[in-house]
Amino acid sequence: MRHYAAIASVLASAAAFWLPPASAGSFTISPLRMDLTQQATTAAITVRNEDATPVIVQAEAFSWSQASGEDKLEATKDLLVSPAVFTLPPKGAQLVRVALRHGADPRRELSYRLTLLEVPPQAAPDFTGLTVALKLSLPVFVAAITPSPAELSWSATRNQGGELVLRAANDGETHARILSYSLTPLTGTAGPLQQSVAAYVLPGAARSWTIDTNKNNPDGSTATADRYRLKANTERGEVDAELAVAP
Repeated sequence: MRHYAAIASVLASAAAFWLPPASAGSFTISPLRMDLTQQATTAAITVRNEDATPVIVQAEAFSWSQASGEDKLEATKDLLVSPAVFTLPPKGAQLVRVALRHGADPRRELSYRLTLLEVPPQAAPDFTGLTVALKLSLPVFVAAITPSPAELSWSATRNQGGELVLRAANDGETHARILSYSLTPLTGTAGPLQQSVAAYVLPGAARSWTIDTNKNNPDGSTATADRYRLKANTERGEVDAELAVAP
């Protein structure tokens, strides 16, 4: 299996326009997702320290749901994470294991996220810069005992400001992952509106995107069209459909 690594994103709050010097470590993980089943109830990732200084990392699992297009995380005991806190030596690595504490759901996939948070060292008394902590979050899916595929349904509307809104609802029992999409008006000469999204849509949830219809819009047809050709690239294949904008 091919493994991938990604640098953790930097989370910080600071005043605009100017930032004092910052101190932070960096770590990578591989792979970027965990998949568990009724038969395979454990999985592992490798966390690597890219710095020449030690990094303390805290690992924690959360249940993951989506409501009104937003991700919601709640503390859970469904997953056992080991080790929960560890120190990465300079240029070193640590194997982190996740184990399911109970059986899989008979019909619906279960969704969790594993977060890895850097624990910054105590700053020196004379330190006046900004301490930056790195945080990374990756999905953990538990397949249903009798899995069924995702069922995406697409629709288009306009909001009160007249902007086009594309919506994808997952009526299935397994997550969907949308990688990119394009919308082309079926009237006029405007080109397609394209966007990369890389968004998960969990079972029973939906995601929406507000489209900038000023792009590729020489004659105004993108903004005023009432029918579009949708082409979407998902983790499970391509979608090609015609959408009518709902009144």
